[in-house]
Amino acid sequence: MKLSQKSLQALSGGKNLLGFSYQSDSTALFYMLLEQNISFDLALVDYGTRTQSKVEAKAAKELAKKHNKQIFIRTAPKFKNNFEKNARDFRYSFFKELCEQKGYENLILAHQFDDRFEWFLMQLKKGAGLSELLGMQELQKELSFTLVRPFLSISKDEILDFLEQNQIFYFKDLSNEDEQFERNYIRKHFSKPFLKLFAKGVKRSFNYLQKDLNTFYQNAFYKEFKGISIVSKQESLIAKAIKAKGVRISAKQREQMMKQDGVISGKIALCFKEKFAFVFEYKTCEKIPKEFKERYRKAGIPKLLRAYFYTQGIHEEDFLNKIQESFKLKS
Repeated sequence: MKLSQKSLQALSGGKNLLGFSYQSDSTALFYMLLEQNISFDLALVDYGTRTQSKVEAKAAKELAKKHNKQIFIRTAPKFKNNFEKNARDFRYSFFKELCEQKGYENLILAHQFDDRFEWFLMQLKKGAGLSELLGMQELQKELSFTLVRPFLSISKDEILDFLEQNQIFYFKDLSNEDEQFERNYIRKHFSKPFLKLFAKGVKRSFNYLQKDLNTFYQNAFYKEFKGISIVSKQESLIAKAIKAKGVRISAKQREQMMKQDGVISGKIALCFKEKFAFVFEYKTCEKIPKEFKERYRKAGIPKLLRAYFYTQGIHEEDFLNKIQESFKLKS
């Protein structure tokens, strides 16, 4: 079992943070990163839902100390409902905060191939497009850091074999057997039996799909300008831009978003101009001075985008020049 050169190259010499749980996947990744002399620190979330969670947190501290690593631990609140989503949102918020405050360039996650297939099936049942189906990428650029998933092409069985062969201790989370959680249900009844029979074919399919997705993105526009994602007016690309800003859209939202300018989940604004879509954080402004209103109108800036321009101090000419420079179009 080896880490890909793509991940090693991204992590080499960088300031890295590993999302850690002391369970099988993140433990194996911990030791493989050590083996490759990759520098990293640890971040762990204690959800407090299991009696052994405090024991795991204490053991993680000891492991970090033994290998001279910093470790950041945060206790999650008690989630009243939708535990999976709330736990995921809390975890990513914590990791993002650490990356931004401590200057970590890369956030390393231990998602492996089985996780990727589970995600694929979970999105498939909702009615998703290519960018959502392949939402897990080995290297995924966020606004202030890069998500790195070195195990994305490595199966769960390979990881367990590595741990057994090297006699590496890890904790087992018995809640992974609880089928009230959607992911566990999908794993037990669909993804695990399917991969047991067709793992090689599924891996080949993911490779082909990834190549198709890469080709699609190479032939499309996707630029960032002062917090505004400027993308081709294509559904999958717009969905990707929205997701990159922290909002996962439903199938219904995806259907509606192409029809007109609007605000998604009260957080992200989307508007259109000619061949392009603009995705940005929704901003309100009590009153835009008449002078600025007229300037934005003459420049053809979409109405929904004008408050963002004004509150962020963006000059319309800079924006239009960026489009001309990037896409060789006349304003």
